[in-house]
Amino acid sequence: MADVNASKANGNHAAHVISFELPAKVEYGPGRIGVLERVIDESGFERVAFVMTAGRRRSGMLDPILSRLKASGVEVFVFDRTEPNPSLRSVARCVRALRRFGPHVIIGVGGGSSLDTAKAAAACVANRTENAADLLDEDRITRRAVPTILIPTTAGTGSEVNYWAVITDQERREKLSIGTPKMAPYMAIIDPSLALSLPPDETLWSGVDALTHAVEAFISTAGNWLSDMFCLGAVSLITEWLQRAIEQGDDLAARGSLALASLLSGAAMENVGLGLVHAMSHQVSGFYDAPHGRTNAVLLPHVLAFNEPACESKVATLDGLVKQAGTLRSWLDWLVQSYGAWDPPIQIEAADIPEMACRAAANVNAQTNPRKAAENEIATIYQDAFSVIGG
Repeated sequence: MADVNASKANGNHAAHVISFELPAKVEYGPGRIGVLERVIDESGFERVAFVMTAGRRRSGMLDPILSRLKASGVEVFVFDRTEPNPSLRSVARCVRALRRFGPHVIIGVGGGSSLDTAKAAAACVANRTENAADLLDEDRITRRAVPTILIPTTAGTGSEVNYWAVITDQERREKLSIGTPKMAPYMAIIDPSLALSLPPDETLWSGVDALTHAVEAFISTAGNWLSDMFCLGAVSLITEWLQRAIEQGDDLAARGSLALASLLSGAAMENVGLGLVHAMSHQVSGFYDAPHGRTNAVLLPHVLAFNEPACESKVATLDGLVKQAGTLRSWLDWLVQSYGAWDPPIQIEAADIPEMACRAAANVNAQTNPRKAAENEIATIYQDAFSVIGG
């Protein structure tokens, strides 16, 4: 530790000791969905399961690929019942269906909910359990997950390049962060052209999700020079291209920039963690099934203001990346007011705030927040950020 501190003091970046993991091979670029069939063939996968939403299946986006795989003799199964904010129950349904099929590889296609469902289900199938909560006990995870290939159709979660899955325990109204290297993806295929039809509201909230990942990983107490480079690259891309992607959804350059930003921020948070925004956001989503990206957008300006005394220079660095006038917080406020104001405010119950604050303070994401937050401080942020009813 003394050597690391000395290198920091001297500004000698090369002297830092850094542990960094990139768990998945990545194929990135427009049209890269085309490598999927070759990867399946060269890897010897003869039984292929796809995990997606019913809407994604109805879109027909994958129909040509499914037809060609079947024609080549590959056995194909499609589970198309993934849900937003996947729950232990919805993952268990997926596990039962996959177990009956017996896949050699599981391909998650869609937003973070489909990718997280695919990862959690793959680990459950391999370890002979239907309950994804069992994956929280490392002693229960004796086998690597069934290989997963993850294909995002949004640009926000970064789930395609990390081994984490966020699954809701509906009975306890709690989001579980489930992750182990045994859940690492086999491959990520990131094709920006798959997001060209993403609606403006989903583009906005998924983009803010990626921004939150990058900001929180950048100010994380576990951050390092390598993760910082990933985060700064992601913030630069998002602040430059998100507005254009919202206004011109068919702009491939904008979509590609956001897809790359999601990849960069996802890789960074995999290694250095997140912070108080996610510790608090997971409680709101767990209690009220609120959309994750929107919840992050509400919380990020408030949490940044709370954290700034502990990381002023880093916040100043983030502000300097915004090409428009003002700070990162003012830019985010403008963006949400301009493009997200039509959505109704997220409401929380006053009676739930003490329990949510308690859980947020103990959440794994709070451990790497740059400023320790007491439960009463977290409660105040909830009250300031959301529309509180029943108080």
